[in-house]
Amino acid sequence: MAVKNTSLASSRLYYLDWLRVIAIGFVFLYHSDRFFDNGPWHVKSTELSIASSMFSNFVEIWIMPLFFVVSGAAVYYSLRSRTVKAFLRERVFRLVVPLVFQGMFVLAPPVVYLERLTHGQFAGSFFDFIPFYFQGLYGLGGNFAFHGLHLWYLMQLFLFSVIAAPLLMPFGKGGQNVLDRVAGRLKSGWGLTWLLLFFIFGELAGKAAGLEFTAQMGSWNILAYFSLFLGGYLAFASAPVRDFFVKSFWPASGSAVVLALYQLWFVFGSGGKGPVDLRGLACAAWLMAWLGLGARYLNRTDRFLVYAGEAVMPFYILHQPVIISIGYFVLKLKTAIPLEYGLITICAFTGIMAVYELGVRRFNPVRFLFGMNPMKKTAATVGSASASLKSGA
Repeated sequence: MAVKNTSLASSRLYYLDWLRVIAIGFVFLYHSDRFFDNGPWHVKSTELSIASSMFSNFVEIWIMPLFFVVSGAAVYYSLRSRTVKAFLRERVFRLVVPLVFQGMFVLAPPVVYLERLTHGQFAGSFFDFIPFYFQGLYGLGGNFAFHGLHLWYLMQLFLFSVIAAPLLMPFGKGGQNVLDRVAGRLKSGWGLTWLLLFFIFGELAGKAAGLEFTAQMGSWNILAYFSLFLGGYLAFASAPVRDFFVKSFWPASGSAVVLALYQLWFVFGSGGKGPVDLRGLACAAWLMAWLGLGARYLNRTDRFLVYAGEAVMPFYILHQPVIISIGYFVLKLKTAIPLEYGLITICAFTGIMAVYELGVRRFNPVRFLFGMNPMKKTAATVGSASASLKSGA
């Protein structure tokens, strides 16, 4: 049953929370699929699938860009009620603590071990591997996952927050920061065009600067992600741009479908030799489509969002290690790919939720290590529903 509007609820863009929940669902399905696509990964099946490869390629177009746009928007709303100093202090709690204590030292070692084991780079038990985990940096010839493997998103988000801090500091008579002043110049919904061009420029600039190696993290380079992070803030700081999401939903959705189909042909049909790569435009169209979908149909809250909104962060932290650990054993069955994929998704989801419910959700010390707010004895439903967005993660 939906929660009735209050003065607090009516000003809250619940659809940003919904988009985070939907996006983490796609991330879960995407990583469950990575065993079978044609790209490198920690653990691979001996039998690959063109359908899996196409699904992975499609999701990579927009999934992490959507996360960074929503994260940028969340920063805008977070700073409506706190100082930049308080915001950065919370960034340490929400991002650095789980990155270090969960990513680097708890969840990454088993994944790196299974990768080395299945790639013929190590022989022995996990306990035998532990001393080797601290030799060299993962991705640079070693094993220590300084970025927490899939938690690289938390690392980049913290880095972006620190770099953007000077742009978030209020100054002058009006007390506005640089980004708010820029957003104030976006007088119409078409100001969104400038933000989309900013993203495409960031992607091209990253390639020109030799940063394409960072595209190993989510398939877009770090400057593209930074432009999306800033663009998310600017888009939601401008009411005309924010309102334009509703109006642009249908044309953006049609364009997104057409461009995605073209990109799949470009990659799998022409082998990357087609007339032009339109991946950046496809990404922009999908971002507009998702934001338009949310603004049109998802700006509401209910009991599911209350629960799922709080669970997003621990689910994200837990999902990949659980998927890989379960997939390692499922692949030994040597059965049909659809059956293996089904077993992996069902068992992994069950395992993740069991760990969350029984080992994380109810214990404040563990919640702290997962970047969650402490559990209170009594909490308002509306406040709980919007906690993830208000924190700006």
